[in-house]
Amino acid sequence: MLCQSCNQPKNQLYSKKSNILKDINLMLCQTCIDKRFEPKWVIILAARSGTEAAKDYIINHRYIGNDISGVEIV
Repeated sequence: MLCQSCNQPKNQLYSKKSNILKDINLMLCQTCIDKRFEPKWVIILAARSGTEAAKDYIINHRYIGNDISGVEIV
């Protein structure tokens, strides 16, 4: 199975509620859980909805991938 944050195949994934959008359940690897990563798409959705917690994830780059641009949020 693939981790929803790092998109890498892992033997073991854990079901975890998103720290930003509490209604979303994610399947994450232990590495992403330890680093407190969230999938980039969750952070973008949270930022679009005005969730203040998304700022911390964007500023501290707690996701895998390129920087999130303002165009992706608007």
